[in-house]
Amino acid sequence: MEQHIVKGFDRDLDKIKDHINKISGLVESQLAYAYQSLNERDILIAEKVIERDKKIDALYQELLDMSIQLFALRQPLAIDLRYVISSIKIASDLEKIGDQAKNIAKASRWLSKLPVNQKVLSVDTLFDLVNSNFRKVVNSFNEEDLKKVKAIWLNDAEVNKSYDILFRETLTYMLEDTKNIASCTQVISVAKNLERIGDQIQNIAEMIYYYVTGNHITQKISSKEMKTYKKEKKYKTDISNIFKKAKLTLKK
Repeated sequence: MEQHIVKGFDRDLDKIKDHINKISGLVESQLAYAYQSLNERDILIAEKVIERDKKIDALYQELLDMSIQLFALRQPLAIDLRYVISSIKIASDLEKIGDQAKNIAKASRWLSKLPVNQKVLSVDTLFDLVNSNFRKVVNSFNEEDLKKVKAIWLNDAEVNKSYDILFRETLTYMLEDTKNIASCTQVISVAKNLERIGDQIQNIAEMIYYYVTGNHITQKISSKEMKTYKKEKKYKTDISNIFKKAKLTLKK
């Protein structure tokens, strides 16, 4: 961003950027710990994730207060205004990702009560994809790399595809052995939270693109790219038929 004549303005904008990075750093560690608690069925790590979510909420509130103060004192215009508004929305999405990491920790806390020998389907592929996109979007925020931002936005279709596969596999596994219904329900909950994190990451990419260019990313994606994206993003699983089969199975 361009330097301003009033150096205090630059310092205020830098503080907002630093705060975004603090929140994103904490959220990244929350995701890592939530995943660890899930894999290791470690209830203590899960409790740590749940407790630390309060810190993310506090940092988010601090950023809102800083932004309001900047509006009152500096009255930002043009790209500065876009940057501040986009930063608030980005911070909001980061706070939501923190909530979803907390939800994953709650599911892993429940799964930790299961016998160690009980199989729980893996969410590795979906988590790796979401985690990679998260790191990329944070880097893109700092680098203002529009090419990367566009790639991250379009990659949300892969997140949907991975979620769809895991969802189908979990329901099929549940139907094969109804004793696993409880654990499968928690796996689906984890998968859904990861899919929602993918949506938040896509929102962050949109905001980065907007504050840098003043344009909405969907208006700058070619019709061919958008057609491919929509085709790949569409869920393939016929959920209604699976649930009909589930009801019949449970009646037996």
